Amino acid sequence: MTLEIGSLASEHLVTVGPQHTLAEAAQRMNQNKIGSVVVLVEAAMPGILTERDLLRSIAEGADAESTTVERYMTPIAITGSASWDVYEAANRMFEGGFRHLIVLDDQGSPSGILSLRDLVKALLETSSSDRLSEPRT
Repeated sequence: MTLEIGSLASEHLVTVGPQHTLAEAAQRMNQNKIGSVVVLVEAAMPGILTERDLLRSIAEGADAESTTVERYMTPIAITGSASWDVYEAANRMFEGGFRHLIVLDDQGSPSGILSLRDLVKALLETSSSDRLSEPRT
């Protein structure tokens, strides 16, 4: 059974621009109970700002009220096609060492975000249903 990530990805994209402050980005993440925001840059691939980036900014002493997202974001985030299966996405996330994958639609626009939590849940559900359908001996 192939499970495409487009069906798993959160369709509610929380976004910021590169000129938003770290405080604004953190507030959006907190309000939406998420671990990353998609950074939309005109005429460019999307970027991403994660909890890890915010932690790094704090460790470096950045002023969250005046420091812009642009300084700490990943400018060109790794993305995946909505048609990728969960194993392809899991492999890419594992190899890259990241926990959020921006999912692109057929036109190459961000259509969702897949978290490691979403991926693990889908894999566990797939594994459970496979076990239930296996004949017992």
